[in-house]
Amino acid sequence: MKISNIILSALLLTSLLQAGVFDSRYPSARATGMSDAYVAAANDVWSSYYNPAGLAALSSYQVATAVQRPFNQAFFTDAFLAAALPLPGKYGTISVAFENYGVSYKGESLSSEITAAVSHGFYLLKDMHTSLSFGYNLKYYHLSLGESTGGIDLGSAGTFGLDAGLQASLYERTYIGVYVYNLNAPVLGADVKHDLPQRLVIGAAYRPVSGLITSISFDKTVGFNMELHGGLEYLPVHWLALRVGAST
Repeated sequence: MKISNIILSALLLTSLLQAGVFDSRYPSARATGMSDAYVAAANDVWSSYYNPAGLAALSSYQVATAVQRPFNQAFFTDAFLAAALPLPGKYGTISVAFENYGVSYKGESLSSEITAAVSHGFYLLKDMHTSLSFGYNLKYYHLSLGESTGGIDLGSAGTFGLDAGLQASLYERTYIGVYVYNLNAPVLGADVKHDLPQRLVIGAAYRPVSGLITSISFDKTVGFNMELHGGLEYLPVHWLALRVGAST
């Protein structure tokens, strides 16, 4: 019976890893409203999730939290916390971000994915006409699978990831962004190894008039088809934002 439990636990672990670990999940309501076409437009505390180069645009500190229920299922929980602080002079902005994605049932934790990140974004070039910023994320991933029904510890594992991004603007009207996710190709696990997802996102945004911005991005995850995202944001007054987006 013990051998059977070990085999079943190993099969469960393999299936969980193959199903997708540390998939991309996004906390920003603004970006979600624009269908995550945000790589060129990111400029707030959540930029580390979309393009860390956007952190350079912050002029004051920001703190944000988000809680989600994926697929509207009570056993899924996804919580985010982020804080960003501009540094003096030309040293840009630093931020820290934390995410806890878990599956629990009847008070028991079945799995937990924790991601902690330290980010930095700064301008390489900035004048009255143009700007070019660079940013990066240093991340730590930790996965815990709890115990099986037979009381077997399914184990835990951790690894490090590195992201990098660029963002450029011209006359504060035209924006271009590039974001590389998990640039170092991190691998999670010992006996059962799993490549964490790698992504390349390229996009552009255009602001024809003040209060209106349109955005488009091409999102390619290794092993999957390319996705096309498009979004629009309109501020008829300074306290109201209307957003719409679509994606393949």
